[in-house]
Amino acid sequence: MSHSQLTHHGYRGFPTRFLMRLSTVEGGFSQGHQILTAGMFITILALALGARPWQIGFLAAIPHMTQLFQLIGAYLVEATGRRKLVAVWGSALSRLLWLAVPLLFVAADSIDVMLVFLALVMVASALELMAGNAWTTWMADLIPATLRGRYFGYRHAVMAAVTIAVTLGGGLWLEWGRDRISEAWTLSWVLFAAAIAGMTGLALLARQPDIPRPRERQAPKLKELMLRPARNVEFRRALQFFMVWNLAVGFSAAFFQVHMIRVLSMSYLTIALFQSIKPLIAMFIYRRWGLVLDRFAVKSVLLLSGGLITILPLLWLLPAEGQIGWLWVIAALSGIGWTGFNLSAYIYPMQHSPRIGRSYYLAYFSIISGVGFVLASIAGGLVVDYLGDWQIIVGGRVYMGHHVLFVITAMGRLAALGMLLRLPDVKAPGTMALITRIGAGIWRTASLGRPFPRWIRHKENT
Repeated sequence: MSHSQLTHHGYRGFPTRFLMRLSTVEGGFSQGHQILTAGMFITILALALGARPWQIGFLAAIPHMTQLFQLIGAYLVEATGRRKLVAVWGSALSRLLWLAVPLLFVAADSIDVMLVFLALVMVASALELMAGNAWTTWMADLIPATLRGRYFGYRHAVMAAVTIAVTLGGGLWLEWGRDRISEAWTLSWVLFAAAIAGMTGLALLARQPDIPRPRERQAPKLKELMLRPARNVEFRRALQFFMVWNLAVGFSAAFFQVHMIRVLSMSYLTIALFQSIKPLIAMFIYRRWGLVLDRFAVKSVLLLSGGLITILPLLWLLPAEGQIGWLWVIAALSGIGWTGFNLSAYIYPMQHSPRIGRSYYLAYFSIISGVGFVLASIAGGLVVDYLGDWQIIVGGRVYMGHHVLFVITAMGRLAALGMLLRLPDVKAPGTMALITRIGAGIWRTASLGRPFPRWIRHKENT
């Protein structure tokens, strides 16, 4: 029986492991494309094209602004049942569009390059998100529910290793090329490398078989598409939290890298080293977070990791030009906190959506939770644009517009965490049990294997 003829139950056992390995390799190449077209690279590219602060904020909002196209992906998946077709073609068109960006350096004198650049990024993001919805529902059926935490933890660890290699390699290339060839050519070659990685990943994605799903007899109506997830009370509560959380995170997300380039005057290589610490830590603890998620409540992991993430923006008040030691602490804590949070947020909608119609739920989840990020990111850019060169000196330290965003985002994250207590979950172990388990591990490591104190062990057992 060929792979394409296998039924859902035929994917268990060795075929499942084969598909997991194939998906992991594909994820590595796709991650290479993602890194080279996002993060520090897209920020440097936008600055090279002359972006203003509000345009930087708008650029960061685009991936969330285009979440609406997940509904189109969901519609196509449920109406046709052909998730592989939607995922492969959507990703192919999205990744090929990036090859048009280097042409903007040539046409800089004849067109508004930032307007065209933002339009290209929006179309590419829309297509990628449409494909991503199909891919997520596809993988949710391919990977058994009992293995999702461990598998996606391992897959994310591999992608973290790729992130380190690509970020450091890209940083070295930018540092070398800035002084030896033009900035336009340096960035163009980055995009060419992204295209090669993206298309290689796409070829591997095309090898993965789809699980046959009967399409609906009639294409779903838009009203039903919108109302089906909205009627789920527990799902609505989760949406409220993630929307407020993204509202807080999005307010400053676009400006950490700008802060490093413009305010801290860091070299591209130093920024790449900073960016690599987070995935380096993630590479070693993704699997551990995955095991935790398979045993404990997802809500508990969100609360614990979210609490750590909340203090990070306040630590950004400490570094100054020539005094960036605190950045390495920030990078380490970010690697620990965001690894657990992102993996939890990735799995959460899978666990709280039914198999039939899951693509609608995932699209709804991404769209609504992304609204907060869009509004906050644009607002953050406008605030920085408005503040301009505003500065204030406190205790001999200079604070400016970026620091205002960092304080506001920390306060917003703290407010969002309070909403976590209302979130439902499907597993019994709570937050205190998770904290106790992590504390026991830290104690054993720090005390060279000595047992946890008896009074704490007693609480853990109860």
